[in-house]
Parts: sequence; C-alpha cells; structure tokens
Amino acid sequence: MKRLRGPVKVVVIVAVVVGLGYLSLYLRWPVERPLAYWLVSDTRLGIVVGDAGSLSCDVANVDESPDAVVVHARCWERVVPVPQPAMLQAYPMEVTLQAPLGSRTVRDGSGNLGMVCSNPFPDCTIPG
Repeated sequence: MKRLRGPVKVVVIVAVVVGLGYLSLYLRWPVERPLAYWLVSDTRLGIVVGDAGSLSCDVANVDESPDAVVVHARCWERVVPVPQPAMLQAYPMEVTLQAPLGSRTVRDGSGNLGMVCSNPFPDCTIPG
C-alpha cells in the first residue's frame, strides 16, 4: 500500500494542474476599452470599441454629469491568454443618454476622450 502513495500523489497533482489549466480557459475578466462615437440623435450615441482577443464586449454603464458622459465599455478577456490572430474585432453598440449630449465631452471608463466620428460604423476608426 505504501508503494502506491507516491504514484497516486503524482497522478492527483497532474490531474489538479490539468484541471486548473482547463478551467483557466473559461475564467474571464472585464477590461475597459477606448472608444469612438457618433451621434445617432440628441440622446443616442453610437459607439464602437475594438479588441483582438476578446470573447465579447458590452456597455457596463454610463455615468452622466453636467460636463461629461463616461461610457464604461468593457471587453471580456480570458485570464490566461490564448494565442489568437491579432486581427482587431470591432464591437458597435448604442447608448441612450438621460439628457441631450450638447457640449458635454464623451470619455471612456479610463477617463480618455472618445474619438468623434463623422460617419457611423463601419467607417468609424477604432482607437487602439
């Protein structure tokens, strides 16, 4: 019985490492992304974010103040990076504001100014 303890420990350790590696492919965390935007109407913004290795992107929330509109656009990325093509994937979305944009600035969740687009997606340049 004592002879089997060593090999059993090795098998258990290998199984745990393989299980954690497999599980890490499914663990995700949100990352704030820079954005570009265009006016759809006084109270609607079209926004586009881009990321190469994302699983998906969405708008977490929108904070409005008298001076600025902060759009928290996040992309879900794997905790453990998986090799993928470096091609930029665009994620266009729309955001409804509580008040007209007017002269307020649009910022991303990190505080960077959003890029204004004269044309809607797909002609809008995504900041990198």
